[in-house]
Amino acid sequence: MLEPTPLIAIPIFKIIDAIDAVATMLLNPAHPLRQAAEVQLAQSSSKEMAQLVINDLFCQLTKPMLVQLLEEELGDPLMLDTFRPRRNTKGLVKAYGPRLITHILPGNIPGIAVMSFVFALLVKSHSIAKISSHGPSLVPHFLSALQQVDPTLSDAITLILSGENEKALINEAFNKANLVILYGSDETVRTVWAAIPPETKTIVYGPKVSLGMIAKEEVSPTLAQKAARDIALYDQRGCLSPHLYYVEDATEALRFAQWVAEALDKIPLSKGPTNPETASAIQQWRGAIPLKGGTVFASKEGVDWTVLYDPNPSFTISPCARTIFIKPIPDLAHVITYLKPMQSILSAVGLAAPSSRTPSLLDDLGRLGVSRICSIGKMQEPPLIWHHDGRFRILDLLRFVDLEP
Repeated sequence: MLEPTPLIAIPIFKIIDAIDAVATMLLNPAHPLRQAAEVQLAQSSSKEMAQLVINDLFCQLTKPMLVQLLEEELGDPLMLDTFRPRRNTKGLVKAYGPRLITHILPGNIPGIAVMSFVFALLVKSHSIAKISSHGPSLVPHFLSALQQVDPTLSDAITLILSGENEKALINEAFNKANLVILYGSDETVRTVWAAIPPETKTIVYGPKVSLGMIAKEEVSPTLAQKAARDIALYDQRGCLSPHLYYVEDATEALRFAQWVAEALDKIPLSKGPTNPETASAIQQWRGAIPLKGGTVFASKEGVDWTVLYDPNPSFTISPCARTIFIKPIPDLAHVITYLKPMQSILSAVGLAAPSSRTPSLLDDLGRLGVSRICSIGKMQEPPLIWHHDGRFRILDLLRFVDLEP
């Protein structure tokens, strides 16, 4: 097991430059590591999807983006190196990251693990991680590139591999950690939480759902194409994937459902394989919706995509794999009523509505627990500075020491 040596002596801009160099390597289509990463991801999606996922991740890990993140949250990135003047009063302050972070990471979205390691490096922490084996991983390619750029930083990340000693190694990692970052289902969180020492700070990212809301004035084929992109990216595997769209007016909602179906049928991002359990759930919904007065738009073959026009306004969790509910509603303000039962797991809302109608609605969504409101078409591509589950990406990892005058 890793016995970490401090990274605190490494200047923050040297760390940023190293991560930027890794991003440059993996954004280069001709680089062998980039090509290997594409092959890895294409095992569970398409080549086009793999390219998009890699580009979206590493475009955010360039020097300008990393500096912007630190300036957004800290004000002064050099606070991670030395005592720096406070912004609004006399005295100095310095930020310290945990000596060791233990990560329990998902495999469904390839970039999450890489992001978690990058944030740990930015606060000068060593990492021990267990990554779910479900789904392809970009971590080996990221670590190989980091090893070429800066072996010291690469050596600061240790992976726990599956095997007979896995459970003992994870428990040891929990006992040594100053911070645990835990992703997973409710069942995973409950199981893992019991093994974490009660005094250890833990940040939990549990399961979340997202949705879209569309005013009748905004319904159009162009908006449907943007919605189809949100549905298709990652095949709805992430917390930012929409499960449904509420659309004002039943006629407009049905028209929007048809346009979304047409867009999904033509979208250039090929779909990955669908497991038998999910395929069975999709077929059940295809059979049930007409019995409830709804309409089904479906791919000609298999379960490549499914659009379900459902007159029941209650929030419905999609089986995913490009399966989307379109639900009519008389007024967007009524949506809040149907979101209240889901408030503990709400993540993002893609919103298309005139600005004159949004002020009270935005505040209602914020009070309900939504942590991100964005344009439809951008739901799956948050900026690096977004507050994941309403949290800071860097500040939540740090503690601060004040030096008074």
